[in-house]
Amino acid sequence: NDNGIISTKTKLDYESQKDYILNISLSDGNSTDYATVFIRVTDINDNSPVFGQTSPTITIAENLPHGTRVTQVSATDRDDGFNGLVIYTLKGAEGKMDIDTSGLIFLEKALDREDQDLYNLTVIASDQGQPRLSTALHLTVIVGDENDNVPVFSSIRYEVNVSEDEVLGRTLLTLSATDLDIGDNALVKYRIVNQQPPTPVPVFLVNLTMGQLSLSQHLDYEAIKQFEVEVEAFDGGQPSLSARTRVVVHVLDVNDNPPEFDQAAYDISVLENLQKGSPIYTFTVTDKDEVENAQITYHLSAEDGDNPYTIQQDGIILATGNLDRETKEKYDLLLVASDNGIPQRQNFTRVTIQVLDVNDNPPQFTRAQYSANVHVATAKEGASVLSVSATDLDDGDNSLISYSLMNHSDDFHINNHTGEITLSSNLDHITTDTVVTLTVIAADHGVPQLSSTVKDINDNPPVFSSLIQTKISAPENASSLDLGVFSATDLDLGDNALITYSLQDNFAGMFHINSSTGELTTEKPLDREMMDSYELKIIATDSGKPPQSANVALSITVEDVNDNPPVFPQKSYSVSVKENEPPHLILSAAATDKDIGYNAIIHYTIIGETASFHIGELSGNITTLQPLDYESRSQYTFFLKAFNPGEPHLQDTANITVKLMFTFSCGFYFFFLVNVEDVNEEGPIFDKPSY
Repeated sequence: NDNGIISTKTKLDYESQKDYILNISLSDGNSTDYATVFIRVTDINDNSPVFGQTSPTITIAENLPHGTRVTQVSATDRDDGFNGLVIYTLKGAEGKMDIDTSGLIFLEKALDREDQDLYNLTVIASDQGQPRLSTALHLTVIVGDENDNVPVFSSIRYEVNVSEDEVLGRTLLTLSATDLDIGDNALVKYRIVNQQPPTPVPVFLVNLTMGQLSLSQHLDYEAIKQFEVEVEAFDGGQPSLSARTRVVVHVLDVNDNPPEFDQAAYDISVLENLQKGSPIYTFTVTDKDEVENAQITYHLSAEDGDNPYTIQQDGIILATGNLDRETKEKYDLLLVASDNGIPQRQNFTRVTIQVLDVNDNPPQFTRAQYSANVHVATAKEGASVLSVSATDLDDGDNSLISYSLMNHSDDFHINNHTGEITLSSNLDHITTDTVVTLTVIAADHGVPQLSSTVKDINDNPPVFSSLIQTKISAPENASSLDLGVFSATDLDLGDNALITYSLQDNFAGMFHINSSTGELTTEKPLDREMMDSYELKIIATDSGKPPQSANVALSITVEDVNDNPPVFPQKSYSVSVKENEPPHLILSAAATDKDIGYNAIIHYTIIGETASFHIGELSGNITTLQPLDYESRSQYTFFLKAFNPGEPHLQDTANITVKLMFTFSCGFYFFFLVNVEDVNEEGPIFDKPSY
């Protein structure tokens, strides 16, 4: 202006022009002077840093090492000096990345996609002016997956129960494995790599993608009871990673095998004098199944209905009747063996029992007496007089008869095989009308030898057979029992062999023996609880003069039957229980049973209140099932039942404070009163929240 002051007409911009040169003239009208003015524009911080072109999304693989380059950013500032000096800072990297002064973003730590798969970064470019200006750049870093995780099964070991009749192809178990990777790296497939025990053809299949385990071959419990299958899960990565698990398959038995006899048919021989109740034969029957499927029940029957035999459930055949070969010498029986499985399976076999002969029949002459006339005048040595004949109902040597004369005769001879009596002299010393009496003895070849028509003396005592069963058992409570025939034999004849049977002690009329046959019976029911065994002596006495006798001692065991109910020691119980206590034993109530064995097994059960109390099925111990709350209920009343599984079903009941009568079979009831004691667990409560 006229005063020489230079001023700006517009705003100066350092970034557009940093220097100005002004030529100034000064004139007073007469003369002029000139000057040059140099103006330098001073920079101020009026420009923020500006980022160059950069992709906002970066993908980087996981697991790369420290220092790996992520991306490069660059920012410029049009200002000068400190105002244009750019410094970078990085946010959102969570310690995994950093940026240097050049704008290079690099890894501080290896990335793990399974831990974090995305980072939202903010790069801030700041200048050093006053005031400081800055610009932010937003970047997204995507962590790429690497196949660094193996598939993981939901269980390191699987167990499954499979019936041996399971159908093929049906899913037994679904295996599940997961992979923390993604894409193909997480695509899990399954395969079986091992099976123990091995089989020619694999028994199991696994679905490649679903992991469903199924059967490819039928199971057989009797061949293999358990398999261990090793299954591998592998992913689709490169290289593929895998893991293995073990599947234990328990094969369950089903009743698919019938009982099997060790022979197709049986031929058994027994002596006809076998005592009633004597064992004859023990059958061996097997069942490839197990437990109830292999528990065998026997049934023995005769095709003609004549069956003096029975079979015990241990496979032993017993004679239940008196055998007599002379009446029937062969029995054709059908033996059926059934298991207890569902469905029940059976097998049968033919049993032929041949009754062998014992020498129990003496020879019997076909006539009571024989007579013949001999002409003394014409009698010649060797001439036949007559023949006697005897028969024997026994068999073999027991029926082979030999004949002899009781007293030696010089005039007569008997053929010991045929019974023909012939002259051994001419009888010239015998006068006419002389009567000669000969006593012929017919004796068999059995052991002991039996004979008839002989004058006997009582020189042999009765003898009991060594085959007699001296240890027998009998059930209690039966009104009358046939315990068998205990007969003896006597080698004498006639009255000398006529045997009478008696008991040394009949125990107050408990036992009776038929004096003629030796058949032993009970006259009163046996009671095992009163007396569980008897020692009985049977005496066999012949009718000779003087008489001779023998005895045999029997040991009789009384078998228990379920004729006593369980009995509690008292009719009612009262017990106090504190509330809020955890489940625990509150009472032991044990009943007793006078029977023994299976008949004395006692079971317990609660009638009512089963939600709060539990009874030990065999112990009688009563426990609470949950803490009791006095405020909810202060008293419980219920019944306890004691019963046993024996037969027949018995019952005994007690009605405790309840006015209704309850009747329960095969058991004993007790009434229990449980008082719950209060615990100070509740504070006072106002009836209104405010007044």
